[in-house]
Amino acid sequence: MRKWLSIIFFVAFTLWIGLIFYFSTRFPDESARQANFAYNILKKLDRTFDFSDTELFIKLRKFFTILWFGKYRATTIEFVRKSAHFGLYFFLGIISFEFGFLYTRKLLSALLIGISLPSLVASFDEYSQQFFQRGSSINDVMIDISGAIFGTLIGLLLLCSVKFILRIRSKNQLDKNQPL
Repeated sequence: MRKWLSIIFFVAFTLWIGLIFYFSTRFPDESARQANFAYNILKKLDRTFDFSDTELFIKLRKFFTILWFGKYRATTIEFVRKSAHFGLYFFLGIISFEFGFLYTRKLLSALLIGISLPSLVASFDEYSQQFFQRGSSINDVMIDISGAIFGTLIGLLLLCSVKFILRIRSKNQLDKNQPL
């Protein structure tokens, strides 16, 4: 079972990297259209659910704006683009961590794999953008790495939750099998 799960996570890891490189190999005009498309969808969702006026959203937006842009006043489209960076590497961090744990069965190794593999991919991703008339940015790599770190931490939380649930189920199963 563990072997099959590690294969599934490796395939997911590979496909997710393919998706990342697909987006990074878009020329600037197509990339801008994709960002505007995502922005328009988010605006429609916001009109429906009205989430951008919530206290949590405002605090998160402020936190990530300071983290990603410093004192620079970023436009909403720029924020959406950087959020896409963060989100892609967030999921890559989760996938990498889970694969690393299933493959090595060591928590420290899984944490290192969950952060280092996405960091390596982020560096290659930014480098490859130069060949598609797009600039590369160390700031984008840092956003990617921050996404991978958050993803790895969520992966760790998921792993701990699954282990906790399995432990409770196992204990309950043992209690049911004990004679009175």
